[in-house]
Amino acid sequence: MFILGNLLIGIATVLQVVLYGYMFVLIIDAVLSFLPQIRYSPFRQMISSLANLVLNPLRRVIKPIGQIDFTPYIAILILIFLNAFLIQTLFDIGIRLR
Repeated sequence: MFILGNLLIGIATVLQVVLYGYMFVLIIDAVLSFLPQIRYSPFRQMISSLANLVLNPLRRVIKPIGQIDFTPYIAILILIFLNAFLIQTLFDIGIRLR
């Protein structure tokens, strides 16, 4: 059973790194949105396309209030919840199976 436990711990670790990386992408996208001079740079377009994978479905549900878009904040909160619930559960199950 320790092999299955180590597998679950490994999967949880990789998922945690991916979630933290995606949170970083969302934060960078939000910061770059305040800089109009780099709107058409390839780096900005790549970051925006990665961030919009999650932000566009959220924008259909949560409309901007005036000029303020809260969807990056909501997306980061959802990712933190997934980290605390799903990934921590995988860690705990993996540790119990060791």
